[in-house]
Amino acid sequence: MTKSTNRDKGTSLLFEERVGTCNIAMCLDKRNPARAEKDSYPLSVRFTIYDSRYYYRLGEKYTPAELAKISKSVANREKHTGDETSFECKVRLQEVFTSMVRTVTSVNETGMLTLDRIKTALTGRCESNSFVSVWENIIDAKRQGDKAGTAEVYETALRCFKEITKVSYSDGFSIDAAVIQKWVDGMTEKGFASATQGIYLRTCRMVMNRCIGDGYMMPKTYMFGKSSNKIRIPAGASRKGWFLNVSQMMELYNHLMLKDVEFPIHNTRSKENPKNTVKSEASIDLIYQSLAMFLMQYFCCGCNLFDLALLRYNRFYFDSNKTAFQFIRHKSESETVDGEGMEVIVPIIEPMRAIIRMYAAEPVLNGLVFPFLMGDAYGRDSQAQRDRIHQENKNISHRLKKFADKIGWTINLTGTYARHSFATNLHAAKVPREYITDAMGHSLGNRGQITMRYISPYTIEERKDYNNLLLGITEKQTTKTVPMTTSSTKQALLAKMDAFSEDDIKEALMMLKKKEMERFEAELYG
Repeated sequence: MTKSTNRDKGTSLLFEERVGTCNIAMCLDKRNPARAEKDSYPLSVRFTIYDSRYYYRLGEKYTPAELAKISKSVANREKHTGDETSFECKVRLQEVFTSMVRTVTSVNETGMLTLDRIKTALTGRCESNSFVSVWENIIDAKRQGDKAGTAEVYETALRCFKEITKVSYSDGFSIDAAVIQKWVDGMTEKGFASATQGIYLRTCRMVMNRCIGDGYMMPKTYMFGKSSNKIRIPAGASRKGWFLNVSQMMELYNHLMLKDVEFPIHNTRSKENPKNTVKSEASIDLIYQSLAMFLMQYFCCGCNLFDLALLRYNRFYFDSNKTAFQFIRHKSESETVDGEGMEVIVPIIEPMRAIIRMYAAEPVLNGLVFPFLMGDAYGRDSQAQRDRIHQENKNISHRLKKFADKIGWTINLTGTYARHSFATNLHAAKVPREYITDAMGHSLGNRGQITMRYISPYTIEERKDYNNLLLGITEKQTTKTVPMTTSSTKQALLAKMDAFSEDDIKEALMMLKKKEMERFEAELYG
């Protein structure tokens, strides 16, 4: 950028400078002399690239003589005859001109220097594009890149943005902090959760960065940040407490293996049916199938249902002698440098193997492990698959809600609980965080940082122990019992069995099975 000049080139030019291929001049716009008022002409900043020009009017008019006086004015050489002297006017216009030069410099540094880009940077208007159309282009690119889920989020966010702010194509790129704040206030008034607002605002931020990168908007217009004059993006409520401990997970696993939770069949002839009734025996089978899929998400390193639905008997499974699964997290496919996504390797532990025997398809190279999850959406476009899994998530959530209520739980068993439980329980068992991060397939650029969002640093039991110290309680109360010898225990048991009915014996066998599961749990978690 060359130094600004203040030479008198006739009486129509005040300042002139050159940036790249663009000549910038503050001058009188004499293109329409017939509209001149008493020889006064509009003051404009003229941008010239080769033979093309663009005039940006400043809203002021001067005669050639007045402009010459301003151009020649020097500090402390004139008296005040109005609101500002000629020199004060010159200083003010110099600041405006310098600002215009900075804008052109920024446009030149971020891409090809054209009059259209300069006009867009100054006015926010563009004949061929707009903030809304850039947003739509990003949505189309996501959808074509097999990111139907992400595209859906961007589309929903745009719909909300347009509805509240009333911004349209005609507004071009005239987006500032006031527009975004209006959107935030509107979402808050409509009762949008902070987590939802955060997702939508991060989407808008991505669009904003694209517009700045393409030169449609200037970096100074960026309004997101943590300072007082910026728009803060809420992080949403923490879900670190959304986890089940090992004992709770083992209880669910025992219920699945024993199928000991009974559900009454709905009686169409009765007006009053017990709570948690189901339509048929098949409905009960689906409840246990949903419980199995929840546990599989937990065992498969906290994977989501989409990844579980696409889990295959691939070459890795057979090469590992059927001892492990391997898959690429669908969510992270485009997050790595080589575009191959984050690999997840799942060792097949015995509880998993039991579920596989019960619900999985026969192992066939590249065949789906649980084909019923994707159903008829398998092989179709990503949007159809997304819709199918979205519905299946709802089905599983509905069934598990009924199951949880039946066993006296108020927890809503979702994939979020499976994922957070995987991370928190391994963390509580002192498993290295590096393994947890690797197992969950977190992107390389955020190792550790993302993983900690899933881990509750302290269990409820640990928190109780620590808070007991507020009253100096350091030892747990224990109940002393008198141990029985093996022979006396056996005699007592045989004596009781003489009086057992057939139902009592069945119940005793169920209890023995539970005891066996507890022993297995102790061996498994050591």
